[in-house]
Amino acid sequence: MRNNESKNFNHHLLQGAITMAFTTLVPSTRVNAHPARSPFNLFDAFFNDSRLPAANGNGTSFSPRVDVNESETAYEISAELPGLADKDIEITVVDGVLTLKGEKSSEQEEKEGSYYRQERAYGSFERSFHLPDEVEADKVEANFKNGVLTVGLPKSEEAQSVVHKVEVKAG
Repeated sequence: MRNNESKNFNHHLLQGAITMAFTTLVPSTRVNAHPARSPFNLFDAFFNDSRLPAANGNGTSFSPRVDVNESETAYEISAELPGLADKDIEITVVDGVLTLKGEKSSEQEEKEGSYYRQERAYGSFERSFHLPDEVEADKVEANFKNGVLTVGLPKSEEAQSVVHKVEVKAG
């Protein structure tokens, strides 16, 4: 193999080993009853995946997925909150801790026909983040659009202009 092919092969081997290691840590559910006893046992097992928060339809809480980004002037937190409205979200900053809270109410609409399963999650959530000292808590802003909450956390001007150069010494 050429050097490039060898690197790619080793990368895929390593990637496979990492994937295998994480796969063994993934929780799963086991179907104890024979599927012939109830036609919905396999259906339930498929949708009753513990990796999906509140996917079993009786959830009372869920945890939104969050991205945290940093630029020279600010931090930005983006949270996926599908099905919520801006009035359902509360954001606070207390003692250097940013807290996102919200609640998604279940719909109690009467419909004709029968539900075999209701999987849309509902309930409340709360996520907290310890903020770095350079964040100006009184200038935090939030925007909610298309089910995504974006929170802007501006850095102080002092934090933006400070550059620390570290000298590298030999030996």
